[in-house]
Amino acid sequence: MKRPGFTFLACPDPEITRERVDRLLAESGQQFVKEVFWGDEELSAPFWSALTVGSLFAGQRAVVVRRAEACPAELWPKLTSALSGFNASVWPFFCLEGPFDRKGPKIPKALADQPYFKVAGKRKWFLTVPGLTRRDMGPLLADWAARRRLAFEPGVAEGLAAALPPDLARADNELAKLELALGERTTIERGDLAEVSYHEGMDGFEFLDALAGGRDPASVWREIGGKQLAGEEMIFPFLGLLLYEARIMWRIAAGEAGDVRLPPYVLQKKQALARRLGASGLTRLFEAAFAAEAGIKSGTRRPDQAMEYLTAELFRLFGGNQGQRGRG
Repeated sequence: MKRPGFTFLACPDPEITRERVDRLLAESGQQFVKEVFWGDEELSAPFWSALTVGSLFAGQRAVVVRRAEACPAELWPKLTSALSGFNASVWPFFCLEGPFDRKGPKIPKALADQPYFKVAGKRKWFLTVPGLTRRDMGPLLADWAARRRLAFEPGVAEGLAAALPPDLARADNELAKLELALGERTTIERGDLAEVSYHEGMDGFEFLDALAGGRDPASVWREIGGKQLAGEEMIFPFLGLLLYEARIMWRIAAGEAGDVRLPPYVLQKKQALARRLGASGLTRLFEAAFAAEAGIKSGTRRPDQAMEYLTAELFRLFGGNQGQRGRG
């Protein structure tokens, strides 16, 4: 396959973006060393060196700029020289990962005005890849189940497709949890849908970050309860998201941040909170979430009491009022 001189890729899903770049590199039939930079960080000397300096000994490089929509406007004119000719040693990728509107991807005006971007459009070097949609869930699930030799009870595949988050990384995480829960079973039953803890609009880290920032626990609890937990059936999905964030921070605290795929600004926030909590604090976070869940399942706490208890425990964990107590 004859590769492009450079590639613009618009996709709102970070994991699909990563996979598509890797697929394009593999389909080229050539060996590339991938160097990744981020548009919401300073693109300094290492970026320009990787983009412009060719070497017979260094081999071929794929220079990938993730979240390129966040690049400062003054960057785009500076790329004219680097993108004006074909560099056999370097394949530049610029990944626009902002949300699409009804017309498709939103292109920064400073980029749209550049001659090389117009060239990308004419030569089909600008690729648009929609994020994961409900229409994609059926084929995704069929492929996932076939690779693992799993079957669905009638109606379960449709229910799972409706419940999975429209984000490939998080959908993969939910399917991994489901696979683990199956054990030796090879048929996914309706009761297994309870393992999927995603719900649109919930953000477990936002909840933790609000408490860590010293906000009043009662107001945080009311906000979560009013906006996200409008029904008892939403308590367990929310606890699932909270535990998901705790596991991410545990991996970060254990030195595995390089394996956590997150935008840099999000990763930095989670690294800061993971450092603040440490192993003992993260353990207390797990214990508080598990205790809230156990209280509901055992009948010793109503869902609202369990959430208030959880909020108070976490407020104490983050150094709040030591006298704050949860009811029940």
